[in-house]
Amino acid sequence: MYTINLSSKEEVSANLVGTKAANLIFLKQKGFPIPDGFVLTTNAYKDFIEFNSLTEFINQNLTQYDGKNHNSIENLSDMISAAIEDAKLPDQLIEQIKINLDIFNINPLAIRSSGTLEDLPNSSFAGQYDTYLNIKGLEQIFIHVKKCYASLWSERAVAYRFNNHLTDKKPEIAVIIQKMVSASSSGILFTANPITSDKTEVVIESNFGLGESIVSGRVSPDQFTIKRLGKIKGFKILNKKIGFKNLVANPKSNTVGIEYNAVSDLECNRVSLSDHAIIKLVRIGIDLEKAFKGNPQDIEWVIDNQANINIVQSRPITSFGHKHDTEEVLWSRGYSDDYWNDNTTPLFFDILGNHLTMIVNVELNSILGYRKMDFELLKLFKSHVYFNLNVLRNKVEYEIPTFMRFEDLLNYFPEGSGPFGKKTIRALPFHLKNYLITQLRIKFYDPNGAMSQTAEAYENWTNKVFDPYLKTFDMKIEKIIKAHDEISLLQLADELDGIMITHFRLVRYGIPTHNIGMNLLTQYLLNRFLGKEECQKTYPILISGLKHKTTITNESIYKMVSTIQESAYLRNIFVSNDSSNIYSILESDSSQIAQGFLKVLNDFFEEYGDRGFTRDIYYPRWRESPYLVMDICKSLVGENFNFSGNIQLKNEKQRMLIKSLVETKIKNQKLGLLKWKLVSAILKNSRKYIIFRENQRFNLDKWITRNRNVFLEIAKILVDKKILKEKREIFFFHRQELGNLLNNKYSISEIENLKSLVKIRLEEFERYENQIPPKFILGSREYDDVFLFEGECEILRGIPTSNGKITAPVRILNEVNEISSVRSGEILVVPRTDPGWTPIFSKIGGLITETGGILSHGAVISREYGIPAVTNITNARKLIKNGQVVTLNGFNGEVLLN
Repeated sequence: MYTINLSSKEEVSANLVGTKAANLIFLKQKGFPIPDGFVLTTNAYKDFIEFNSLTEFINQNLTQYDGKNHNSIENLSDMISAAIEDAKLPDQLIEQIKINLDIFNINPLAIRSSGTLEDLPNSSFAGQYDTYLNIKGLEQIFIHVKKCYASLWSERAVAYRFNNHLTDKKPEIAVIIQKMVSASSSGILFTANPITSDKTEVVIESNFGLGESIVSGRVSPDQFTIKRLGKIKGFKILNKKIGFKNLVANPKSNTVGIEYNAVSDLECNRVSLSDHAIIKLVRIGIDLEKAFKGNPQDIEWVIDNQANINIVQSRPITSFGHKHDTEEVLWSRGYSDDYWNDNTTPLFFDILGNHLTMIVNVELNSILGYRKMDFELLKLFKSHVYFNLNVLRNKVEYEIPTFMRFEDLLNYFPEGSGPFGKKTIRALPFHLKNYLITQLRIKFYDPNGAMSQTAEAYENWTNKVFDPYLKTFDMKIEKIIKAHDEISLLQLADELDGIMITHFRLVRYGIPTHNIGMNLLTQYLLNRFLGKEECQKTYPILISGLKHKTTITNESIYKMVSTIQESAYLRNIFVSNDSSNIYSILESDSSQIAQGFLKVLNDFFEEYGDRGFTRDIYYPRWRESPYLVMDICKSLVGENFNFSGNIQLKNEKQRMLIKSLVETKIKNQKLGLLKWKLVSAILKNSRKYIIFRENQRFNLDKWITRNRNVFLEIAKILVDKKILKEKREIFFFHRQELGNLLNNKYSISEIENLKSLVKIRLEEFERYENQIPPKFILGSREYDDVFLFEGECEILRGIPTSNGKITAPVRILNEVNEISSVRSGEILVVPRTDPGWTPIFSKIGGLITETGGILSHGAVISREYGIPAVTNITNARKLIKNGQVVTLNGFNGEVLLN
């Protein structure tokens, strides 16, 4: 017999039906709702291979396997798969399939692979084999059974078995032929939180229609986190996150397979599960976990049109309680929120990311003597940058003492006590001896990494190397442009990258070590000597009042605005005209007033024109798009705002007063003088390296602008050659792809494929440009921390980052071109901020951001302007309405929705 009924009452071996089918049969015996069907056993597969004399053919191909050669894997996989799909099913197998189909009378069908090596405890083999949905008719059934057989030899399956030393185990496969449920909604349920390993939390992901939209990663599903409260209290839904469900997977009506249908914005934002369905799913999931002796399960489920729940798969959560392997890296957006929070194109990801990976990660780890650090540091996902939490976890363990691991640092990690949970990170052992050895290695191998040297070395490099080179670069690019030579332009980009190596060799200490380290130590000392509440009040003020490139840039804008306000003629130009036209109006106006102001404006662009509203090279700089600055000026002029230095003076007086009070309180303690000297020295370095961070960004902007200039010139040439349709497409190549293209390493068909890929990347960038993606990624799964609030809550909680309290209407900005709509005294609600946004801080009453912590850019600038700020309120732009009056409390991080 080649078939076994899924309703079999006998114990069935996974060697006979594969692990997936064995689990389904076991669950059906326990009374769980499993759709009817039958299994083609592994014997059917073995006899199929023997019947078609394929054993020797497969073995011969496998002897040619070269794990380092991608083409080798692909070629042998293609040959074996093609041979299997072209082969004939034995007559006996065909007859048994027909008989079972007559018995079950099921149509349409789901045909699923069930391997003997998948869905095992501690195995991440799940998803290596294929599943086919909405299969109708005998001929299509036979075709897709063979496709399942062929998936045993897919490129990913073969590579996985070789890479994980499973070649000594003979792979076999069974096939499940099962009734396909007509799905109203589908998804995945984890009986324990797969990120935090918290066994008291259940996580559900769902979408309307078939679950393929989630499994394939085509949508961001709804996500629900449910707390187990025990047998008596039951369950509590902690969090509902409505995903970006712009597509629904449905069966094709006239043929086999599925299709993805776009849905309306209204449907996209509709919740895919009722509270009743959520709790019902959780109860089934927990009962199912008990059936597997308490082992946490990853369950695929479908709810049909009659609201019945069906279980279509259950397997162990392979990441649970085990070390994450390279295929299961946990990626975090938390660190990026403070240091790389922009929308990011593939080209810029490579340009900046390669330096961070090679210099800040790999080279530095070698200097420090770290041997167990991941090479891979960054991931680009939905146009945003994520950091490898394996790396960040090790950095915290090796470099941050346990007493300095405050919430702002822990914000990079998920809640809970799993391998990367905040509780775990807080408790990681710190070895002082090892840390001191790393400091000696820095002194010996890289002396400029010492805290006393980094800032000074950076300033010296800026003045003697970087600034002079920029003048040379600007002259070189002018000559190359005239020659219309794309190869020379690419070489110039390489030269530009080379000059920045010193920048990153200093920044790797100045930001992650000195900036973060000193500020964490300042918080610790204040907390130790004054208490937590006093620390929260005084720390943000003590690190304010700093003068750096961002504040200097803003002061220059304010001076221009004051000039405009003092002249009725200039004021009329700005008030009466659109921002996009003001610069050209000034250029064409021959009056002395207009020309005098135009000179001031051009001098400003000469000094600060490399800035923009974000760092990615996709976006224009101030110099090339003057309207960006005109927008700011127009907004400030329209408010009749007074730009005297009174705000800065008032803030500085407050800082000095607080500093004096803190000094007095600490000095009055036992050993107070010694304590204050320690606090004062650490605080001085904290302030110094906040300034360092802002100033290095100014240089980074200059580097970014020149990269943009180079690649736009290359784009012009590629447009002329009909390779690109428009110049902006250049930013959606990866750096290596562009090098190969310009050096004629691609065939015509490869170029066409690359052009299609560029188009897809551009569309994805535009789709996610103004969205905040999930905070964590594990494989294809997306996660956010548990919210402490929902849409109907009256209080939102984030991280308090700048003291003060204000009740005022809210102004929500989704895009920077809306900046002129901000009114004086409003509370600005944004996903993130950038140095280019900050001139507007002089008129707002407070700041709420969806990302970031106490050292994020928005927090730093808020303290300079003395306005309250709360960061890291996920989904703030949806939870708060434009114009709504709220109370923002920068002391405790709460936002009261009035």
